[in-house]
Amino acid sequence: MTLLKNLPIIILATVLSSCGSTNKTTSTYWVNSSKVDCDAGAGKTTCLQVTKADAYDNAEWSNFYSKINGFTFEPGYLQKIEVTETALNSENVPADAASIQYDLVNVIEKKQDPKLAIHDIWAATHINGDPIEITNNNNNNNNIPTLEINTTEMRAFGTNGCNSYSGQIKNITSDAIEFGAMASTRKMCMDMEIPDRFDKAFNSISSYKKEGLTLSFFNETGDEVLRFKKVD
Repeated sequence: MTLLKNLPIIILATVLSSCGSTNKTTSTYWVNSSKVDCDAGAGKTTCLQVTKADAYDNAEWSNFYSKINGFTFEPGYLQKIEVTETALNSENVPADAASIQYDLVNVIEKKQDPKLAIHDIWAATHINGDPIEITNNNNNNNNIPTLEINTTEMRAFGTNGCNSYSGQIKNITSDAIEFGAMASTRKMCMDMEIPDRFDKAFNSISSYKKEGLTLSFFNETGDEVLRFKKVD
């Protein structure tokens, strides 16, 4: 009789224990060294980028729209973290809130992002292998194409030798880079040869290589399209 009286309590405890075990899981993420612009529903903001791949290099990063309790983002550093994912009771979650709670377990690994090596201001020296020569109509450094790479904000800025441009870096690894659409001014200069060649070459960029103070960009077939030197 005592067993029958206690049976509902045993069943309830079993159900609660089962729910607890199925509602919480543990995952391992790599967190990218920079945040990106994203739309979180209530407007524009910045998001973490994460991947569950074993290695971060050449991984496909996904925007992470939630908060990871206990985690501190550090610009310029890649972090491998262990996180618990707890599914929340939908009855207690507001319609515009996340249905999963993320909590940091520990930081497994942290290292400086090698992409920081190109976080700098660069002046173009070659287009498609040809040196950029200063002519009478192009006789000062203001007419030399430049590129500023900000890997912390995932942005790029510069001039093509006539017009200023700026835009987002969509993705970057230790040897590949993808630029988003670039907004540009619309001036017409006396000599548009270099600006036009620069724009065409820039739009074909697929990968890069840094050697000392030189930064080279290549197209999909591996041909060098642009070469820069670090600006002092």
